Amino acid sequence: MVAIGTWVVLAVLGGTPGSSQSPSAKSAPDDAAALTQEGWSAIDRGQLDQAKEKFSQAVKLDPKLTNAWNGLGWAELNGGDPDAAEKAFRKALALEPAFPAAMNGVGQIDIQRRNYAKAEQELLKAAPNAPAASFELARLYLLEGKYPEAQKWAQKAVDSPGGSMAQPLLAAAKAQKVDENLRRQLEPPPILSPDVRRGQQLLERGSADAKDAFEAAIKKNPDDPEAHDGLGWYMLNNGRSDEAKKEFETTLKLDPKSPGALNGLARVLSAQRKTDEAIKLWEKMVAENPGVNAGTFGLAQAYLERKDYAKALKFYQQLAEAMPDNPQVQDGLKEARRGAGQ
Repeated sequence: MVAIGTWVVLAVLGGTPGSSQSPSAKSAPDDAAALTQEGWSAIDRGQLDQAKEKFSQAVKLDPKLTNAWNGLGWAELNGGDPDAAEKAFRKALALEPAFPAAMNGVGQIDIQRRNYAKAEQELLKAAPNAPAASFELARLYLLEGKYPEAQKWAQKAVDSPGGSMAQPLLAAAKAQKVDENLRRQLEPPPILSPDVRRGQQLLERGSADAKDAFEAAIKKNPDDPEAHDGLGWYMLNNGRSDEAKKEFETTLKLDPKSPGALNGLARVLSAQRKTDEAIKLWEKMVAENPGVNAGTFGLAQAYLERKDYAKALKFYQQLAEAMPDNPQVQDGLKEARRGAGQ
């Protein structure tokens, strides 16, 4: 699930290109450009449903506003609906055929669908003006075992802002070997059942109907880890930690390395004041999933709450490098620095 999965920094790697150039809107609320800015801000806050609403309003007011269509595409893609995302990206490209962020989006969708040849074409067109496409090309070539090409694009990604997350890709390309943990991260996510996709969308909106959708998916396929994971997050978000714990444990029986379930179970344990157990799970996530992820967030917050400022600072510095504009990260970084006497 995008909202709760492993790579919580999707925006940095290619989820929301252009968002950093979208300051708070100051014009009238019915102005399409202002709505587009508000949409990007909502994506930065992880409020994908609100972002979709803002971008949808913007394109109704101004159907020729390319950046609004592009934003809608990223909101849909990060929200788990690649079909809707592609429609929005295609609208943007119909207006501006060389719009790099939309080409990058289409390329990422092709990777999800395992249409690697098509993905390569789109990403190569996007890469000169969309740094996030360099990461995706490195990912693509590693999956295909094309190590010289992977090294070239991984190096470009590393040299870009927030490029530290591409370091594991560069190391793998140089070693000409992709280990099991990294391959797991690079592989396209599983294709979700309609019930699970609907449940994720409802979960993002905070709707109680998400529970019914996940339970319907489980009824059809009791061994669907994504359905149990989604139901776990619904329970956790609604204060039902014991039921959430059961669902996350079921997910991990079906998929022992599920990052969403590991993070969810760690959140349950942390809420139950079993911080040591939670930390072990987040450490497992960090060890098994290259780059900054939800485990990094969990460790940073846990150590900050413990007033172990030196350890907290280590993880907040990693987060800040990957997400320099995230206010929550910056606040945590400042507090950790003060506590560590820096």
